[in-house]
Amino acid sequence: MKFIQSFIISAILACVAFYTTALLFIDTPVKASYWVGELITIKKDLVKEYSGKNKIIIAGGSSTLFSIDTEYASKHLDMPVINFGLTAGIRLEKILKEVGSVIEQGDFLILPLEPTYWDCESKMNSVQVTDIIAWDHDAWTDMNYPEKLEFISLISPTLLGEMFVAQILKNLCPATLSDRLTTLDQALVLSKFRKRPVPTGFAYSAYNVNNYGDMLRTEGSKYKGPNDDVSKPLHVCNKTAIILTNFVDSMKKKGVKVLFANTPYSGSRTSLKTWESRELIFANELAPIGCLIDRREDLIFDRKYFFNTHLHLNPEGRSLRTDALIKAIRKNVFSATCDIH
Repeated sequence: MKFIQSFIISAILACVAFYTTALLFIDTPVKASYWVGELITIKKDLVKEYSGKNKIIIAGGSSTLFSIDTEYASKHLDMPVINFGLTAGIRLEKILKEVGSVIEQGDFLILPLEPTYWDCESKMNSVQVTDIIAWDHDAWTDMNYPEKLEFISLISPTLLGEMFVAQILKNLCPATLSDRLTTLDQALVLSKFRKRPVPTGFAYSAYNVNNYGDMLRTEGSKYKGPNDDVSKPLHVCNKTAIILTNFVDSMKKKGVKVLFANTPYSGSRTSLKTWESRELIFANELAPIGCLIDRREDLIFDRKYFFNTHLHLNPEGRSLRTDALIKAIRKNVFSATCDIH
């Protein structure tokens, strides 16, 4: 009996020690995707450069980052078009918060969200947890107490060890973490972006985007994976519906028009009848929130047009996808109605 009591007490003390340590090191510069934080800083500044002018902002994950030529679209639509694409690993709430903080009255916001955003995963993944600890400190501040408790529970013992080591290095030898710490200095990031050299090769870097936010140096066709399931997304899950409804309502009050678009698909146009009815189901579920401006049928590309994943188009694919988007914008964004059928 004493053994069981001792075991329980020891387990409780261990848990208290674990979570207390996690709380103490919650904003520690652990290894993470710091380039995404830099990318957000840069893209918000690119939007601000057109302050006071009506513009189109296209926001989403890495499909938007890689697969739209907004510099080309700006010239053909005769108004600024900004690529606010980040990565598909970023939480939907984060994308909406960041783009919503810089968008203005009279702007158009188009959201080509990846299918995973419509599935409503119940918990954050390890990358999202690590990024919040490393550089997305506002996300932690914005959480209520139940959310913070849930977040702490997602910190693994391995990550806690990394947090402990990073905190020691930050205090005793910050120079070893200078590459991480400097990414948190927004003024320094923007200065570095303005002075950046023309990229000579591809890299997942915030400094590899142009002045419209498009990712550069994506030549080649390296994707060898399976084709996409064109029937997805099929439904708008409840959690995403609530998030988007609240966001769209707040944008309406701000004088911003929000619309939705598809992402490109790797595959062929065969068996159209098997999934076009599913696309209609999805569009009808989305309709109370906002209009879907294009059709999946127009965004199915051969794998030769994909760069390194099924979401990232190369320049040739990007050109085709952008032409289709320009056509959809002229038809369904600038008009008073929105009809993809």
